[in-house]
Amino acid sequence: MSNTQFDIEQVLDLNKWEAVQESIAIATHLAIILVDYRGKPITRHSEVKPFCQLVRNHPELSVYCEKCDSRGGLEAVRTGQPFIYRCHFNIVDMAIPIMIDNRYVGAIMAGEILLAEGQEELEQVLQLEDQLYLKTFKKQHQELIDHYPRFSQENLKKSAEMLEKISEYIVSEAIKKDYLIKAYKQTLRLSKQKTSFNEDVLDLEFVQKDIQYTKLENRLQESNGVYLAKNKLLQPAIDLVFENKERHIDLKTLAAVTNVSPSYLSRLLKAEFGEPFSKIYGRLKVYWAEQLLETTNWAISEISDALGFVEPSYFVRSFKKITGVTPLNYRKEKMRTE
Repeated sequence: MSNTQFDIEQVLDLNKWEAVQESIAIATHLAIILVDYRGKPITRHSEVKPFCQLVRNHPELSVYCEKCDSRGGLEAVRTGQPFIYRCHFNIVDMAIPIMIDNRYVGAIMAGEILLAEGQEELEQVLQLEDQLYLKTFKKQHQELIDHYPRFSQENLKKSAEMLEKISEYIVSEAIKKDYLIKAYKQTLRLSKQKTSFNEDVLDLEFVQKDIQYTKLENRLQESNGVYLAKNKLLQPAIDLVFENKERHIDLKTLAAVTNVSPSYLSRLLKAEFGEPFSKIYGRLKVYWAEQLLETTNWAISEISDALGFVEPSYFVRSFKKITGVTPLNYRKEKMRTE
């Protein structure tokens, strides 16, 4: 992995992470935010305390907060462990570095607390020349700081260890993602698959979608293009879809030919295919489009009409989303290799 360049925003699903971050912050009473290697926030601030929120929204003072975050993260990298420190307002924070391939990509920043004892023993990572201005600002809002939660050193240490394990999980997910993409690319080379795409923009979501699509395609090829349902109750509905490729048949119509309710049919179809039938339906349309691209000289608009797409541009987008290439490029690749 030495040549791999990771971006923390590519490693993490930030929406899911923020939900986890919020839960941890509520449970621990720690304010938590995720920053990149420069100390720039890349998530919302969970459980931010009133005084710190005031400071971080201040056009001048917020810059110092980012500097503290950056220096705290770098010190954590240097020591190889969570770094607990005091900020320029003498509030306790900590940085848990996220290292991928021996490269610092960001940090989990947590804190906005006070220690019950030993606080002055912690290093203050940012000392500013304009101390008077800071002291005046702090004095004006001291009542907000007085309400900050107070931790014992032992409890703070345990919280740091927990966040360190979360950081390790982030790294393992990044490594797993990189491995899956590399393995997939190798599979493409070994099978001489003709798909043409820009590897620089290949991501895990595309890999997962394409693996699912390949399984469906293989199953169709093994049965000469006819899908034989594992659940026999579904066969009439599936046959209706295959017999009407030029239409888009809704769930209500499919339910009628199987004599079950639409909601029950939806559950059966998901059990059959492992995902909502609407997604499988889209893959089927693309599979049929590939056959027409390979065996006819029809224009893209004609294939779009033959498969019941609303308009050619929507067909092209749907095709590319699943295969990674446009229909025209798919046809060119097939012609080039035959």
